[in-house]
Amino acid sequence: MILILTVGLALVVALLMGFNSPRPIRPPDWQATNLPLTLEAAPHTTAVKLLGQSCDDFTLEVQAVPLSDLGSSFNGYGLVYRAQDDARYYAFAIGSDGYYAVLRIDRDKEISLVDWQQFPHVRRGAQANKLRIACVSTTCDFYINDEYATTVEDSAWLNGDVGLWTRSFEGSTMTVRFEGAQVWLK
Repeated sequence: MILILTVGLALVVALLMGFNSPRPIRPPDWQATNLPLTLEAAPHTTAVKLLGQSCDDFTLEVQAVPLSDLGSSFNGYGLVYRAQDDARYYAFAIGSDGYYAVLRIDRDKEISLVDWQQFPHVRRGAQANKLRIACVSTTCDFYINDEYATTVEDSAWLNGDVGLWTRSFEGSTMTVRFEGAQVWLK
């Protein structure tokens, strides 16, 4: 019985110290100095803001807070990674309706690497969501509010800039405030 309690206590302590957290425990290698930043997408458009931090293998973390009157509109916001420019990039997106997706954008061509799907850890409406991407070589892992969402393998682009992404799919403007962008290089 003592052995079981000791193991249980050790597990609880390890989890509290971040054993299960995919976030690096060391200070970030880079932090965006121009944040918080508000990014707005007009109806039926996408807004991309590259942050000027190019990397190969990395972990990127940002907190995003929708500011728009969301109502029932379909929208998306999130992170850009391995961007070649503002027309060719990957996007890790969530919607204020509780869905997420991983997309590859190549000018006017959009490829869903993970189709839009519900995820119980996306905070809906105008609540803040913490988004994290961890990429090594062709594999990227995605987290929403410290919960693992999915893994994607894709080799179209293996390095590039990181940034922010907002899209309004319907007739209303989508405004999101992004806070605390951090990058850990691997």
